[in-house]
Amino acid sequence: MKNEKLLNAMGKISNELIEDAAITTEKKGYAVVWVRWAAMVACLCLVASIVIPLLHVKNPPGNQDFFLPGNYDSIPPSSYDHVHAIAALEYNGKIYEVVDIPEVLEKYGLPSEITADMAGEHLSYLKSDGSVSYEYAASDTEIELYQYAPSICDGVYVLRDSDAWYAALFCNFFQFDSSTKTELMELYRVYGIERADDIASITEMNWDRSKVVGTPVTARQEITEFYDMTVALRSYSNDDFQKLMFGGFSSEESQQQAHIAFADDYRCLCIETTGGLRFFIGLHPNFDWIDGGGTMSYFKIDEQMHEWIDRNLD
Repeated sequence: MKNEKLLNAMGKISNELIEDAAITTEKKGYAVVWVRWAAMVACLCLVASIVIPLLHVKNPPGNQDFFLPGNYDSIPPSSYDHVHAIAALEYNGKIYEVVDIPEVLEKYGLPSEITADMAGEHLSYLKSDGSVSYEYAASDTEIELYQYAPSICDGVYVLRDSDAWYAALFCNFFQFDSSTKTELMELYRVYGIERADDIASITEMNWDRSKVVGTPVTARQEITEFYDMTVALRSYSNDDFQKLMFGGFSSEESQQQAHIAFADDYRCLCIETTGGLRFFIGLHPNFDWIDGGGTMSYFKIDEQMHEWIDRNLD
């Protein structure tokens, strides 16, 4: 696919990986920097439809300077991580981020290093586009995509680029239309979850996913209720969500205040599969919303879901 289309899709990348890293990708001396703005997070009203700015910077190989816009003093250090090398891949209607950063891999339930013995079935030969992404190759190359043997699903693949090994982590479904909505069941299936028994635990994490908040939910009855409730929740596209949540404000100031209040209400849930993989969804319980991460959709929390939250989350 053309670079501009892939970058556009990456601009709608899931909140999970945006919150893990500001990013540089280096191919042949060029870098693409993804800036994670604390101000943008504070104005979460725009999150699902905003195209994250791509700053094309010509850097020498190995340069991983961290670029942030605006007033540095206004951005708390806890609001961003270090820069991480990254590339993009579109495969079977999904966008993946190709990474080998130990702390990122560990957050998603993978070993801190990807090795050859983790590669399962061969899926495709690839080629570098010379800039920020991998593309399909019609013939054999030194770049290959494999199933992730320890836990076969669409949530993670293994990529070999010559002698280097990487994880390709699911980022979001490939779609450009902000009026499209996706059910949470589709996100679950990416990670091989077809029923409640495929979920090992549900854990609240702090904002940057660096530590556990409270006690992980492992009781089968509670996990089953969570699964049954979430797959039944009504899905809203980003367009519909924006209208319902922020369309009724008469001034820009009041709308901004609503954005900040919504962002402040964010709570992160880590869902771990029985295969050990992890992914994240966001809760905004005081506003009755779930942010479906890679679905780029929102889900209205009902009273039963509120009762589950009150019962299981500190």
